Amino acid sequence: MNSSPFISMGQDLRFALRQLRRSPGFAATAVLTLGLAIGATVTIAGIAQRTLLAPLPYPDPDRLAGVAFTFPQESPNNEQAGSSADFLKEHSHSFASMGLAEDSIGGANLWVDSGNGGHAVQVTSKRIDHQYFPTLGLEPELGRGFTADEDHHGGPRSVLLSHNLWQSAFAGNPAVVGRVVHINGDSYTVTGVMPPSLKNQDESGRGTSTGVDMWLPLQLSPNDPGYAGDNYSMVARLKRGVGLQAAQQELDALKEPFYQQFPGYRGWTSHKLLHELRAWPLRDVEVSGVRPSLLALTGAVIAVLLIACLNLAGLMTARGLHRARELAVRSSLGATRGRLLRLLLCESSLIAVGGAGLGMLLTRAMTPALLAASPLTMPVMGKSNTGIILTISLGLAGMTALLGLVPAARILKEGSAESLRSRQTGVSRSGARLESTLIVMQIAMATVLLAASSLLLGSFLKLRSVDTGLKPQQLAIAQVTLKGDKYAKTLTTAQFVEEVTAQLSRYPGVKGVAAINGLPLDRGLNTGLGPAGKPDMNRIGELRLVTPKYFHTMGIPVVMGRDLRESDNANSAPVVLISAAAAQRWWPGRSPIGEQVNVGGKKEDRRTVVGVVADVRTQSLAESPRPMVYEPFTQATDGLTKVVNGWFPTTFAVKLGTHEDAAKMMEQAVATADPMIPVARIKTMQAVIDGTIKAPRFFSWMAGSFAGFALLLTAIGLFGLLSYQVSQRLREIGVRLAVGASREQVLRLFLGRGLVLTGTGLALGTMASLALPRLIGNLLAGFIFLDRGGPSVLLSSTVAAFAMAAAGMLATAFLASYLPAQRAAKTEPTLILRAE
Repeated sequence: MNSSPFISMGQDLRFALRQLRRSPGFAATAVLTLGLAIGATVTIAGIAQRTLLAPLPYPDPDRLAGVAFTFPQESPNNEQAGSSADFLKEHSHSFASMGLAEDSIGGANLWVDSGNGGHAVQVTSKRIDHQYFPTLGLEPELGRGFTADEDHHGGPRSVLLSHNLWQSAFAGNPAVVGRVVHINGDSYTVTGVMPPSLKNQDESGRGTSTGVDMWLPLQLSPNDPGYAGDNYSMVARLKRGVGLQAAQQELDALKEPFYQQFPGYRGWTSHKLLHELRAWPLRDVEVSGVRPSLLALTGAVIAVLLIACLNLAGLMTARGLHRARELAVRSSLGATRGRLLRLLLCESSLIAVGGAGLGMLLTRAMTPALLAASPLTMPVMGKSNTGIILTISLGLAGMTALLGLVPAARILKEGSAESLRSRQTGVSRSGARLESTLIVMQIAMATVLLAASSLLLGSFLKLRSVDTGLKPQQLAIAQVTLKGDKYAKTLTTAQFVEEVTAQLSRYPGVKGVAAINGLPLDRGLNTGLGPAGKPDMNRIGELRLVTPKYFHTMGIPVVMGRDLRESDNANSAPVVLISAAAAQRWWPGRSPIGEQVNVGGKKEDRRTVVGVVADVRTQSLAESPRPMVYEPFTQATDGLTKVVNGWFPTTFAVKLGTHEDAAKMMEQAVATADPMIPVARIKTMQAVIDGTIKAPRFFSWMAGSFAGFALLLTAIGLFGLLSYQVSQRLREIGVRLAVGASREQVLRLFLGRGLVLTGTGLALGTMASLALPRLIGNLLAGFIFLDRGGPSVLLSSTVAAFAMAAAGMLATAFLASYLPAQRAAKTEPTLILRAE
């Protein structure tokens, strides 16, 4: 009487489990390989799904667009100048509404009344116009948004709070609406609280995702310092029945009228290309900054997954061939083809389920770790889709389970008699060809990952070795925000800065104290600069306000002339120091001391050069030195002080001789000078430098991890293949040794076999890697500022990277091949022939 299918399946599962318990090395290797591959794949797939595929969290998201004033070759963005934004709002008819916002998040000082006098906290803020949230379809959960009157230049001071700030600073009190709060020392009226759905996210820099605590009215005006520059971002909602293509046609038609009204933009840059008015789906704008990086990570993960699958296929094929005689005997004794397939499917299914379970567990740990370490600004728009993630995991597990059917299919194709003969004589030609092909493919893909890892690591080390132009050792920095009416004047700003530096100088162990508005490798003011009387040489350069002893504190040498003095104040002749790059560009071959520099558009904005300092990197380690002008805090005009304080934090730098508590002394000094000014950021200068190369470090770490895993799998596969071939050819080896072959010849035979396979895969992988330099250069260029030379300046030597990849692969292959070859060479022919 035949047993039921369920009972028979249960018997097959128990038998498969016993078989795996008898081969713990194979089972553990297979499950771990599959688990790591599935874990990495599901992690990246989950992040990509939440970032690239989830719908925008706004009503009718398909009607939302990002509208930009941008170069034709730029990726989707919504950057706007104030003038182009005003022009579009007046002349465009394809959009139901258009909203504008600052394109960056700024710091703000909020005074929180705690009932015992209160305290100041640093929060983030962003200026938006009154149409910004309505365009997105967002409404406050309490109160109202901004009105057109509040958005006019000089209008009432109002503020919208985020849900998080409402809860943390105001205890979620509904009575906060209409309340007057103090921001940057000025009074603002709370008009509303935004809903928690608009949660804090990392700033994307291109779209609308923000980590904002409060919003202020934009109050856009041609008098704003940043009005003419691309310092804003625009979102728009299409009218019903109007498609994006029709809107783009209208924008194309508006290009020439815009340049007729604003002809100055024709010479805005040195490029021959003019800016265009472009519209993209807002989703494309949101993800354009991270799409290349996620695609690159996805490609690396897919390569690792393919290597893992090939490795598993090789392991299972070798295991199936090892069991070929067993299966052939079963077939000869009457086992049906279906029963044999089911038997092996049960075994591979157990491995697949174990690997999938391990992969899902690893995903729970890998996802938050990856998001925390990543330099990518992830505009995460939704929660992970459990269905998609589960489908991917089950799909990978199912694919792995099917690999177990390959050996059975081959045996059933050959027949039991042929299988028994092949077991007696060694490895069949077709079996050897299949296994060799799998290994060559693994080696090729591992070579690509090794080359990518070498390029990224070389780029990271190249950037790490760049001379920043300053000495960061024992240098701590603290930043404060000096916005508001109180610090719109040079006198009050200079007094605050002088008091803080004086307080810090009194602490024991302090070797130097200084302040600057625009820290190196951080943000600072770029404006038109050049030698006085030569307007044709005026170009965009970097202007910084500094205190005396700044260059001494930062370790920047004065190479010509003198340093700033305490006597360089509001009552003395205006002076500046310039960088070596500025001196070389403006007065090549002669001394600039005594010459004059324009730091503004008026004659009274001229400053006399009294010294030249060494170049420092201003925006990134990959840029060439830019012209820099350093002006004393005390000699800046009120207009310049207001602009600089409104856009950039003021940084205090302290050179420590001992391991003092820098954070405590900085907070005390700032609180003594003004208790309403909180310290926004305290860290070491080395941490600032390291932060600029976070992307190369992250990608080199990721690529190195993938390459290491791929290398390990390839070594396991090559070792397993050669070990299996040795075990199958023991009789042949014994005969060779018996008729006079030396052990060295046998060693070379199998070692050469492994190296031939490696050389073939290495050649294929190297050819596939030829596109890597361009891809990696473009990837890194999205994170590191480049002013000339293109992405290639970020890369180390391509030849050296490929040589390192080849050396790593050859060394691994030699080790993986040597052990089985040595085993073959040590074979005792008499024992083998006696057994036969």
